[in-house]
Amino acid sequence: MSPKSHSPSQTEQWQNQIAALEQRIAALEALQEVALTFSSELGLNRLLALILSSAIDVMKASAGSLLLIDRATNELVFEVVQGGSGKVLRNKHIKSDEGIAGWVFTRRQPVIVHDVALDPRFLDRIDKSFKFQTTAIVAAPLIYKNTPIGVIEIINKKSGEKFNEDDQELLMAFAAQSAVLIENARLYQQVVMERDRLLAVEEEVRRELARELHDGPSQLLSAIIMGIKFLHQVLQRQPNRAGAELEELERLSTQALHQVRNLLFDLRPVALETQGLCAAIQVYAERKGESDQVRLQIDPQMQHVRFAQPVEAAAFSIIQEAVGNAKKHARAKNIWISVKRSEDTLILSVKDDGRGFDVAAVDAAYAQRGSLGLLNMKERAEICGGKLNIDSTMGGGTLVSLVLPLNPPDRPKRFIA
Repeated sequence: MSPKSHSPSQTEQWQNQIAALEQRIAALEALQEVALTFSSELGLNRLLALILSSAIDVMKASAGSLLLIDRATNELVFEVVQGGSGKVLRNKHIKSDEGIAGWVFTRRQPVIVHDVALDPRFLDRIDKSFKFQTTAIVAAPLIYKNTPIGVIEIINKKSGEKFNEDDQELLMAFAAQSAVLIENARLYQQVVMERDRLLAVEEEVRRELARELHDGPSQLLSAIIMGIKFLHQVLQRQPNRAGAELEELERLSTQALHQVRNLLFDLRPVALETQGLCAAIQVYAERKGESDQVRLQIDPQMQHVRFAQPVEAAAFSIIQEAVGNAKKHARAKNIWISVKRSEDTLILSVKDDGRGFDVAAVDAAYAQRGSLGLLNMKERAEICGGKLNIDSTMGGGTLVSLVLPLNPPDRPKRFIA
């Protein structure tokens, strides 16, 4: 044997090292492809599918699944499944500590299982749903900023070989990068949803304003114009009737001006900016009481408290929304507004004697109804740092309460006594 010759074992080791390096390079290229796709298209479902398919290809495996945690139910959800009958398993839920995926998720550790039939953690019912024979699994947690967000599982090497530590290490690196991409895609998705919601709110406000202008000042202005034309004829034929016609035109003009000022107040209540929340509520009640059939009553013991302008604006919007809902939907005859202060809270409430509604049913039907009223109030309550309570029964009226903390420790400068 020449000095430069190598033993078969050395050659085999080098070949294995080269194969491992090639696999790592392939994984890096796959991650680069995922990142490039992410930068051009931020759709979460497409990104998840690409992450899983790339991982399966890099691991030279037959199938796999990607699960994300549902924080509302504390369950893992099969977001993407490839191989077998993946569509059947997609969107299925398992407990966050159930199965091999649950073990990986709760312990934040990767795992290799060479024979799932011998592992008590394996859920054979998943295989039955999946219509796939699982032999071996390598799984890794998806962790973002020290918080687990899901699990990626790779199933059965095509060659029939066992998964090894290099495979596990490779999948961990892949999972770490993928978790960042997934959270960025989620953030983008939330931004898009919030943009669409704001556009919907803006459009709803525009439609409501258009209806109020059409049904109010627009009708009155049309009547005034017709009255002026008629007055021209009266002056020519019956001058003695001109005084009465002018009085009617003055009445219509005053009514139109009053409605326009109400609309301007609703859009930008100057009293709220200059005098505060309680003063704005009093002005609002006076203006609405002059023009509406509903009797709007203010608690004479109203407590005057000042908050920062954004908080007062959000709270006042909740009052407006609650009164508007009572008028339009509850068919209330009386509405009571009160502002009461305790030692550490301020409670604003709007109560009506209308027909009431099923709060849970309305909340559940938002997606179908497309209504944004209650959702807007809840979001504004969060802006206030307060808590919104809605108590209503069919035929028993509705009570909307906003509880605002005074001098909360996390926002010491918000409150002004």
